[in-house]
Amino acid sequence: MTQVAPPALRWRAVVPASLLVLFYALPWMRWDGRQALLFDLPARRFDLFGLTLWPQDVGVLFGAVAVLTCTLVLLTTLAGRVWCGYACPQTLWSGLFRWIERSAARRLRPPALASLVKHLAWAGIALWTGITFVGLFSPIQPLVAGVWTARWSGWETFWVLFYATAAWANAGFLREQVCIDLCPYARVAPLLCDADTPQICYDACRAEPRGHRERGQGSVRQRGRGLLDPNSASDYAFRAAHPALAGPPPRFAADRLGDCLDCGACVQACPMQLDVRAGPQPDCIACGACVDACDAQMRAWQFPTGLVKLASENAVKGRPRRWLRPRALAALLSLIALLGIGLHSL
Repeated sequence: MTQVAPPALRWRAVVPASLLVLFYALPWMRWDGRQALLFDLPARRFDLFGLTLWPQDVGVLFGAVAVLTCTLVLLTTLAGRVWCGYACPQTLWSGLFRWIERSAARRLRPPALASLVKHLAWAGIALWTGITFVGLFSPIQPLVAGVWTARWSGWETFWVLFYATAAWANAGFLREQVCIDLCPYARVAPLLCDADTPQICYDACRAEPRGHRERGQGSVRQRGRGLLDPNSASDYAFRAAHPALAGPPPRFAADRLGDCLDCGACVQACPMQLDVRAGPQPDCIACGACVDACDAQMRAWQFPTGLVKLASENAVKGRPRRWLRPRALAALLSLIALLGIGLHSL
């Protein structure tokens, strides 16, 4: 019987799908008879939905970049890595390529055919991505028409193939390595967070000790076991995550187990191949895939959801939320100052 995805899983796919559609549609939008968004480098003209910028307006572009940077810093401090999890191009295209890979493997036989279809789909999407990106710098309609008539200039051909290859390699093969090893924002983002910044966390007091069990035994609250103390919960989680250091975790009777089924669904769903149960992960992009996967398992076993959830460190430890936060205040003041300077110069 076909399983219906829970609401969170269905709605979480809407955000990346909408952003991908927006990206591919941007070069085709029109404004007053011209392409709405076009960096026309030969003409030294930038059209932005009716606003035209010339070389002498380069300060406006630098100001816009500074405003966007401060906005990203403020957003990261207040809401966590929502850019990484929901809007970053690497996340969007990696998710699309991963969906194609899984769909082909699930629906096509033999595996060689699935692999062929996967790579053909990847190549087609990568090529169209390269055309779309170059279409922001060269008028999109002549560019697309040139595909069939082989009338691209040398630079258009180079950049289309360059960005197509980058999309194919980054989304198809490198994936999490781009975030871990290549992205500068990924290295800075943990420094922008504080104890009130939401992050993906694991409720070890309720979940540990983890393990397989028969159905029908109920959650820890339903069978009266209750929550573990934080020290014992942390010890069990550490032993399970680092058996080479701490030795194998002890065995427990089924009625003493926590709510974690040790099914591995959270690890399989993670695009970064992380285990949220091993503690805070600086490489976590907070996409919530592990939250959805765990909640689906909890619902299937009729356990309360929220074993893996998005919450701040202070919220998890029951501390009051701070309203005066230095990082957020600094970013907000910088943003206000930049906007003030921009308005004054108009």
